[in-house]
Amino acid sequence: MQLPWKSLVAAAGVLILFGVAVWFFFLRDTQSVVPVATPQSSNFTSGAVVTTSTTLPDENTSSTEGSFGYTGTQKVFKIADGPVAAATFIQTFNPTTTVARYVQQSNGHVFDMPVEVPGSMPRAISNTTIPGIANALWGEGGNSLILQYQEERLVKTLYLGLPPRATSTPGSLIAPKIRFLPDNITSVALSPDTKQVAYLLTTANGSSGYVANIDGTASRLLFSLPLAQVRLTWPAQGTLLAQTKAATGVPGIAFSIAAQSGTVTPLLHAPGLSAIADAAFAKIVYQNATLAGKKTYAHDVVSGGDIQLSFNPIPEKCIWGTSAASLLYCALPLSYTEPNYLDAWYRGLASAADSLLAINIATGARIIIATPGLNGGGKQSDIISLSVAPKDDYLSFVVKGDRSLWGARLVQ
Repeated sequence: MQLPWKSLVAAAGVLILFGVAVWFFFLRDTQSVVPVATPQSSNFTSGAVVTTSTTLPDENTSSTEGSFGYTGTQKVFKIADGPVAAATFIQTFNPTTTVARYVQQSNGHVFDMPVEVPGSMPRAISNTTIPGIANALWGEGGNSLILQYQEERLVKTLYLGLPPRATSTPGSLIAPKIRFLPDNITSVALSPDTKQVAYLLTTANGSSGYVANIDGTASRLLFSLPLAQVRLTWPAQGTLLAQTKAATGVPGIAFSIAAQSGTVTPLLHAPGLSAIADAAFAKIVYQNATLAGKKTYAHDVVSGGDIQLSFNPIPEKCIWGTSAASLLYCALPLSYTEPNYLDAWYRGLASAADSLLAINIATGARIIIATPGLNGGGKQSDIISLSVAPKDDYLSFVVKGDRSLWGARLVQ
């Protein structure tokens, strides 16, 4: 007999709370703990608010598709039909062109599509078939991928090293380099320079974290945590971020992990915790969620202080800019969403159309980039898998559902 979902959530909460208690009272170095401060009043959100529409999307507010590649004056344009697993941007110099590189979810084939170039067509980079891609991370400047897929009861993870672009010609593609990482990796992250990979394996006592070259060679144990349901990211070259998977009302905790020594330091604890750290590991934007509501904060890692944001972006639907350290791009629902929206969203039981925003975490200023389907072109979209070009001039996103790939121009 299957247990009701509320019982499962409660059981998960007890297990996480027990793990957190064990960590905090027996395993941690109490001198290294950075407590969660009470949100302070300040002028953080008093910066000038610049918008491109008359209504700023928030949780109290309630198409037409663009053409491929070139869109004229539209800010939002289609790059590729779905299903797309993930995309990144690369820069070519002969001629100088921004190219969207994407991998298809159904078969793992990789294509290049010049951005906003009249008459452009996708160019095949790899036709090695890897069916049913569940997760994809781009490495080495877009020249390699970490791919995950399900094979019977195993989660397979592999490194796919793409051939140099100049050597790939239609009809005569060079086979990529393939190397498998361990089976049943529960979370995987790439270093900011994308030369290394970190991953988690479940153990009898929780999770063990390993670091290796991006192709999986020279792997070594870096850290261990007394928790099993953990999500790993690598925002700063010297620091990883590990956090319990978010569930509304369930106690969550986030840790910083030194990339060289493996030193684990508790950073944040809150119910329904989800977080994203910047490239300097100086600021963490995090959300806590209970059945009574949700709130999003900017956390200063050095001072330990928190400042509540005036709106509630979901960290899982945000990405930091590449050229501006304090710039955060987020997909924000246009209509009100319930406090447990993220839980239902992950289970495929909830969806909401998003607007694209840029937020300056240092000043609090925010600007609407575009609202797909309402202004700027495109179609109404529940946005996932954001990617930003190296010069912060383009942003790409995948539409949850048909997984079509779209681009948005960030500069005029």
